[in-house]
Amino acid sequence: MATPPKEIHARSYQLRLVDHLTERNGIVYLPTGAGKTFVAILALKRFSLDFDKTIEDGGKRALFMCNTVELARQQAKAIKSHTNFKVGFYVGEQGVDEWSKSKWVVEVEENQVLVGTAQVMLDLMLHSYLSLGSVSIVIIDECHHGTGRHPFREFMRLFLHVGPSVQLPRVVGLTGVLIKGNEISNVQKLLKELETTYHGNIITVSDMKEMENVMLYSTKPKEFFLLYGYGNRQFAVVDTIKFYIENFQKKVDTLDIGKQPFRFSKGLQQQRDPNKKSVVKLLLNDFIYQLEEYGIYMGSIAIVALIVEFEVKKRQAETLVLRAVYRMAIALCDNIRHLLVSKLRDLLDDEKIADGKLDTEEIIYNFSTPRVQKFLQYLKQTFSNKNPKDICCLVFVERRYTCKSIYGMLLHYIASVPELKNVLVPQFMVGRNGIVQNFDTVLERKWQNSAIQQFREGEANLMICSSVLEEGIDVQACNHVIILDPLKTFNSYVQTKGRARSKNAVFLIISSESERSKTAKRITDYQNAHLAIANYLKDRVLERAEPQMDEINEHFRDVIPPFVNEHGTLLLASSALALLHRYCQTLPSDAFGFNMPWYKLLNPDERKAQFGKSGECKQVVSVNLPLSTKLRNTIYGDPMNCNKSAKISAAFNVCKELYKHGELNQKFMPTSLNDRLNDVSDIHFKHWKKYDDDVSKVKRKDDKSDNTSTYPVNCPTQFYDTRPRVGETCYAYEIFLKPHFERNEYTEHMHGTLQTGRGYALLLRKRLPPLAEMPLFSSHGKIHVAVAEKPHEVILKTEEQLYHLHQFHIMLFRDILKIWQSYFVLDKRSKENSYLVVPLDIKSKGKGEGDVIDWNLVTKFYRGLPQSKPVSLDQRRKQKPPCAEDFEGKIVTQWYANYQDKRMLVTKVHRDKTPFSMMESNQHEINYYEYTMSKYKNVIEDVVHQNQFLIEVRELTQQLNFYVGQRVKTSTQSKARVRIILIPELCFNFEFPGDLWTKLLFLPSILNRLHFLLHAEALRQRMNTYLGLHLLPQNGPDYRPKVLDIDLSLRRNVDTTGNAVSVEVEEPRSMLDPLPTKQLEVSMERLQISDLEAPWQSYMEPVDLSRNMMSTHPVELAYYCQFTSGMVVNYDKMEEEDKEFWIEAQFNMSKGNIYDCKTAANTSLPALLPNSKPITPVEQLSVLQKTISDEYITPAEQSEFLSALTTSGSSDVFDMERLELLGDSFLKMSATLYLSSMHTNWNEGVLTQIKSTLVSNRNLLYCMNETDIPSKINGTLFSPKYNWKPPGTSLPYNILNLFQEQPEVAKLILPRNLGALKLTEEEIFSLGKLTPADYEKFVESCQANANYTTTDYEAEMNFCVGKLKLPNKVVADTLEALLGVIVKNYGLQHGFRLLEYFGICKQVDIGKPLSQLLDLQLGSTRTRAARDPHEIDGLLINYRHLEKNLGYTFKDRAYLLQALTHPSNPTNRLTGCYQELEFIGDAILDFLISAYIFERNIRMNPGQLTDLRSALVNNTTLACICVRHRFHFFILAENSLLTESINNFVKFQEKHKHRVTHHVRILLEENDVQNPIPMDQEDELEMVECLSTNEEKPLQGKLNMSENVDVPKALGDVVEALIAAVYLDSKDLQKTWEVVYGLFEPELIEFSRNVPINPLRQLNEHKLAKPVFGTAIMDQGKVMVSCSFTCNEKTIKVYGFGTNNSQAKLAAAKHALRKLAKSEA
Repeated sequence: MATPPKEIHARSYQLRLVDHLTERNGIVYLPTGAGKTFVAILALKRFSLDFDKTIEDGGKRALFMCNTVELARQQAKAIKSHTNFKVGFYVGEQGVDEWSKSKWVVEVEENQVLVGTAQVMLDLMLHSYLSLGSVSIVIIDECHHGTGRHPFREFMRLFLHVGPSVQLPRVVGLTGVLIKGNEISNVQKLLKELETTYHGNIITVSDMKEMENVMLYSTKPKEFFLLYGYGNRQFAVVDTIKFYIENFQKKVDTLDIGKQPFRFSKGLQQQRDPNKKSVVKLLLNDFIYQLEEYGIYMGSIAIVALIVEFEVKKRQAETLVLRAVYRMAIALCDNIRHLLVSKLRDLLDDEKIADGKLDTEEIIYNFSTPRVQKFLQYLKQTFSNKNPKDICCLVFVERRYTCKSIYGMLLHYIASVPELKNVLVPQFMVGRNGIVQNFDTVLERKWQNSAIQQFREGEANLMICSSVLEEGIDVQACNHVIILDPLKTFNSYVQTKGRARSKNAVFLIISSESERSKTAKRITDYQNAHLAIANYLKDRVLERAEPQMDEINEHFRDVIPPFVNEHGTLLLASSALALLHRYCQTLPSDAFGFNMPWYKLLNPDERKAQFGKSGECKQVVSVNLPLSTKLRNTIYGDPMNCNKSAKISAAFNVCKELYKHGELNQKFMPTSLNDRLNDVSDIHFKHWKKYDDDVSKVKRKDDKSDNTSTYPVNCPTQFYDTRPRVGETCYAYEIFLKPHFERNEYTEHMHGTLQTGRGYALLLRKRLPPLAEMPLFSSHGKIHVAVAEKPHEVILKTEEQLYHLHQFHIMLFRDILKIWQSYFVLDKRSKENSYLVVPLDIKSKGKGEGDVIDWNLVTKFYRGLPQSKPVSLDQRRKQKPPCAEDFEGKIVTQWYANYQDKRMLVTKVHRDKTPFSMMESNQHEINYYEYTMSKYKNVIEDVVHQNQFLIEVRELTQQLNFYVGQRVKTSTQSKARVRIILIPELCFNFEFPGDLWTKLLFLPSILNRLHFLLHAEALRQRMNTYLGLHLLPQNGPDYRPKVLDIDLSLRRNVDTTGNAVSVEVEEPRSMLDPLPTKQLEVSMERLQISDLEAPWQSYMEPVDLSRNMMSTHPVELAYYCQFTSGMVVNYDKMEEEDKEFWIEAQFNMSKGNIYDCKTAANTSLPALLPNSKPITPVEQLSVLQKTISDEYITPAEQSEFLSALTTSGSSDVFDMERLELLGDSFLKMSATLYLSSMHTNWNEGVLTQIKSTLVSNRNLLYCMNETDIPSKINGTLFSPKYNWKPPGTSLPYNILNLFQEQPEVAKLILPRNLGALKLTEEEIFSLGKLTPADYEKFVESCQANANYTTTDYEAEMNFCVGKLKLPNKVVADTLEALLGVIVKNYGLQHGFRLLEYFGICKQVDIGKPLSQLLDLQLGSTRTRAARDPHEIDGLLINYRHLEKNLGYTFKDRAYLLQALTHPSNPTNRLTGCYQELEFIGDAILDFLISAYIFERNIRMNPGQLTDLRSALVNNTTLACICVRHRFHFFILAENSLLTESINNFVKFQEKHKHRVTHHVRILLEENDVQNPIPMDQEDELEMVECLSTNEEKPLQGKLNMSENVDVPKALGDVVEALIAAVYLDSKDLQKTWEVVYGLFEPELIEFSRNVPINPLRQLNEHKLAKPVFGTAIMDQGKVMVSCSFTCNEKTIKVYGFGTNNSQAKLAAAKHALRKLAKSEA
């Protein structure tokens, strides 16, 4: 099996070669597969400075010369795929010889890299269509051909004929072999000549990571000769066949086949087909060769190949004579085949056996030549019963036809030998022969690529190749190479042997005994030549650039004196190299980057320029640091006597500079993130000290100790100290309840009761602000509650009146509502919630303000509600008959039934009925008296008054929380509809008005909500005043709050009509789409740049005749000919498409809607509703409009502040979660802009860390704790009977004092101690505290609890003592929700100012008002170097195409250049790399997308909004958008692995039509992948044990891994950087949003229709997976999480990695989903 390539670091051998080429000409010698093309592409990028200018303006062009058309095509495609240069492709068959000068001038102007065959390029120069002075670089591929009169050599001759002032281009030769053919006699002379030809030395490297250099260190396979015996066995049939063929050829010679018609190729250039007669002869001669060299059996296969070939030619023949020739040839071949098959039958006893059964091992072996026999024996001995995966074998033969025939023979041989049957899988590969691009060649190329693909992937493990494996075709690391035909040239020896690269590889030459000595001598000569080349090259090896630790020795200490800082710490020169290396490793980088310093040895001129005379005779080294550091200028070492000292001196000087800039700390170690955090802790995190917390402390996941905080419950000022006093004006605020439901038979009693006009008021000494109307939900429907804006003024005249009101108030809560705890007393201290609830008298309302209170009701009931008790028969006999008026509209209970707690409202008095009336609904005919007696006779004995009326009642609910609609089932509703009719004599009448009783049921919900509504109003006023917005007319005295919003996104609440949802809606479970197993692997791992995309569907393709020649049917032959003649597919169209491919296709985006809506929308998602309106060109964001101008501002509503204070745990019809989403993204953007303004010189890694601390829940918690807001939060479910204290009540005062004066005793109080208290009326109403004796008893009972285990009873106790316990996250979320309210209504500037209110950001730190945060100036020199625009444009190639696709034209292109520069690019020292912009762009994008989905999807719940946001702004989606808009072409990077990874992803996306599909979303990002090779179960378990036992942790370098990355992070980073660049260039968020909308529109529309499910949720919802996640393991700042799941009834374990627990879990879920999708495919 091919071993996976090791990781190539950014500073690989390729970059060293390019660095050399930047300085001087060179011939790059690298073996096949070592990436010569990539070196060439990097060189092109380095010399692309003036590509964008016209030739007149001094523009430059690049030439890329190739030896063959095929190579030229291959290289042109590679350049087009890997760069954003405009590539011209020129070969003779295009008719370029006929082109006029004007045509060439246009080509040269329009294209920047001209790729073509050598002669075309030479002619271009000779005809002066382009001058050498206008060429910046010439790349010559396969340059070893440049001898004699070859066009390569002639081209180089032109260099001697230019004027002295002309600047000559850089010349780069590329070769994988150094000597042509067998010229091995005088190696040194030949190589010297090659160097002279190209004006440069041969350069190579000795330490390539992928492979040993073939010439320097030849691979060391074991070399064997396999000898076979003398002479072939002679068969008479062979001579007969030769005789037939000879006769046929003579006959053909005499035939006149006429003048052949010309065929026209592209560009109408005439091209005569080769002589038809000689082709026929050639094919027959080739057959004779096969027959003689390989035997009769091979001949029987070869002849079939010939028949197929002639059949095709016959069908393509243009003349009848020619067709006749081919017919004769076919007849001859048929005859020959018959002779051969008859001969094969000689070994058979049975004549009747079919021809197809002749393929036995015995027949194949006996009818083969000794050479083939030896070969087959070797295969059988070596590979019998081996594991096919362990075999990777190449067989080299000389001729194309031999490949096909041996392939055919091996198929039969392997099938006939059981030991090989499931072991060997053959494939073959031949060189290409067609020059003309036609159907045959396209098909052949496609089939060939498929064969290579199978071999690379291990599906085939025995490849037969014609002896010259084409350049650029890489099938490396084989463990068996077999040479079947004699090696003819030195190059074929080197190249074939070079393929045996695996460990313990075998290189086997099959040779005859007779040729033994000759072959041995030839091999020895080859080996000597090999040595000679190796010796010559040793001087040409580039010096290693990495530091060698053993180079450093004590000697340097004296040469370079140590540096001592002000703390007395010593920096020694000898440690400088290692320290610098270590510093570079701390800089931010992606999986493909490996930050290293760039060293350069100065040449004499540079030394002189820098140091004058003193530097002339010494060595000087310069250093450039990676782009992600702030030290961007070149630093020079001091002149030294040797290279080593010069390098150390340079590193030493850099370390001193880094120390000055604060990049090294006082101990000369790289400044760590913790150092940075400590540096800024006094600026940003001073308030942490108050909570005894330290910024650099890492909070462990399992540390649950301080995840909650306890706060005192804050009472609204209007309800504090507001107890009515005698003689003072008090205010009675009436409470109105309005039904918002339909009136019908079921609801009419409630409808009427709510509208009687009698009601309650809050009596208090303070005025209330206007308060929002609020919805409540009863089982009948929605009710709106309003508090009167204008109160009634009341003055109490006597203490007695006040006392009676107190008692009535207590009676309401204790006797009617029964929410009174036995330990409550009347609170006369006038502290929190000290208002009273009083009944209003309707009759007196109009008479005068003083008497609005219903004193009659108060007087009647202040002593308490009468208690219901059984009434005996005797007592009832003494009583008067019941009176109908006493019962109308009152509340009764059935004292005789078991459920005495039930309260019933009398809705109707039936005077026309008596107990003896017949019952209506009973199936049995029975009257009310009989029915009652049958059930309750034992209790009631009898009914006294037999002619009394009957009453109809409705049962009152026992529910007291009316915030959310009840999910009542219809059965209970229908029960409620049943009319209950009772006998009044048997009912206890409370005589309390039914309408007041019913309204009272809603009172606890109303009072609790008013508490938080007053807080919300206070916050609204406070924030408006802080922001100076209280002066706006809409926020002034005329402000009236809107009705409280019902949050339509909260599923728990409401259906589409805003009413209660009856049953929880279950989300549809998504089934995984199956992944196309094979295709996915191919597309992501080892795809080659496909040649022409074929313009036909694969099902239309004909059969591959070469690989199926033994089973080809005539109909398939006919179809092949039809197909290739273009009858099936229009070839002209294909040519057109080919032409279009070369014209700017690389920058054009796919047109039309990429999501063609084939997927059915997820109809259960309410998100559909707002999306039904047509999409406008760019959707406006109201947040941005409010930011631009105050005229768009809307008042921040009371209800929005209430939502921001309400947690989801309180289960109300609104909560903070949606607002928190907006606030969260705003906060992150603000923190980003703030830190970028403040710490202009810090790298993105440090800023990211500080930002995440700044916006962390811990920091937000501490900021909130500096305010009183946490104590206003509504964090618990409202249960009036268990956790609510009615107004005007408290614990006995002396118990309350315990909490202040004796906290150690208070700690021991348990709920049962309080529950045991039995208070007297005196204690409740007069004293308000326990008597001394009771108090002493109570304290003793509490102290007895000291021995009990401490269970946490805080939750049950807190409400009594006015405390509130909240999770810290809730407090932080509240801050974000409040930010959301302000940003939503007032825009960004006011949001920024609020950050100062909370102390998150401070304007003194950035020296400007926070409202100007949007006006970001990147002050760092590395970001905004004041450079000449021409310098910047020199590095930007074809940027106008990018601007067009981006939808924005830059004013200052330095931003654009920075956004495109990857850290691995060494050339751009003008602006630095994109990391800083990406940091800013990430936050801006996140905010804009969050604002959009927040404003647009009002019915999406917070979970869906979060899923939608993460689906839109994750790295995978950004990468898809990047390649869809073709931005990847413009990325300035020099890293071969990154380029390859991007290319694979681009191909994958092209296959998916650039959509973000399910398959794309589970691709692995860089964060997800940490292990070099997919581990098997045992390895994984070992790794976990190793991590968990901490014995030996894997090195970070080994962990960090790029081979498994499907989605390179760089693609997403560039999109974010471009967004930041647009913003910084335009200083306009609206403009930035237009660009973002243009990029994301398809996803914004599609994902809002179908919200992609987060992979973690998808895995959990998979029906069969049953995932179980392991505990997270930390290692070197990385987190690893395992996930076990079921797949195909097996348990599989996978691992995910990330920077935190949730990231690692997500990565593990993606791994699991991929495995599931493959298994389901």
